[in-house]
Amino acid sequence: MRRLARGFTLIELLVVIAIIAILAAILFPVFAQAREKARAITCISNLRQIGTATIMYTQDYDETMPMVSHVKLPGGIKTPTNPNGLITQDYYVILQPYIKNVDMFYCPDRSDWPLRSNGKPRCEDGENPRHICLGYGYNQGLVSDGGYGVVGPDQPDPGNPGNSYRPGRKIAEFTTPASLAVFGDSYDTPTYSITTDNIFSTLPDGFSTSNIRHMQMLGFCFADGHAKTIKFVAAEYSGFGLVGLPANKQDAFDFCYSPDAVGNYAIGGNTPVFPSYPLQSDGETCAQAVDDLYSHSTVNP
Repeated sequence: MRRLARGFTLIELLVVIAIIAILAAILFPVFAQAREKARAITCISNLRQIGTATIMYTQDYDETMPMVSHVKLPGGIKTPTNPNGLITQDYYVILQPYIKNVDMFYCPDRSDWPLRSNGKPRCEDGENPRHICLGYGYNQGLVSDGGYGVVGPDQPDPGNPGNSYRPGRKIAEFTTPASLAVFGDSYDTPTYSITTDNIFSTLPDGFSTSNIRHMQMLGFCFADGHAKTIKFVAAEYSGFGLVGLPANKQDAFDFCYSPDAVGNYAIGGNTPVFPSYPLQSDGETCAQAVDDLYSHSTVNP
């Protein structure tokens, strides 16, 4: 007599499905973290190469850091929204002869391409061939525009009348080059800066610290060429809005070329300082600005 094959019972099937679901719930986050870690490693590699290029640049230009300028001149990529191929004369353009690969400036975790009110891309600058914003910013100081970082405050550009620029500082001005960030992860557009008030500039107020890319460990390269990660938090500066701060207050000094550097907002016509900037007054030293930021900010969980 032929025996009928026995199949799984409903309960047995449900048990198997439950086990698979439990395993998936355990393993998927692990896989996601592994992918994120790989992207973070790519960023550190990019930043280390950018740091090396910066050192090569300073050796060619009398130990002076690249300037910041938003003057646009011919010679860039022509597109329907940039038919003349005007190219922004900014630090990442200045460094291209030493890197020869704009891909080094893309973060694998950044893919936004925001548009201005007139429909033109905010990130289009004549150098960027992809419809993706660059992923790294320049250390223009602990707080933007005051001259706390590797460039000075805004001043008239003698080579381009009617425009302003921020001249690069001499390396000799840096108190501790090995502890001074030069470039790093940024959400900023289109100025690409890592100042506390700009590093998260494209994100909304109330942005959660838990959503910061690379599991909150943002990458930075330093004036001596090495690169490392710094844990960041998103916070709200009372009366100003969203700022990005190192989780460890001591790491905030990595954005000061000197703790005694004095902010100068008057030179660029950026006074009164508050509430346009997360500072209570002009003329604060960078050390005072660190205390100011942390005493007036509340971390977003």
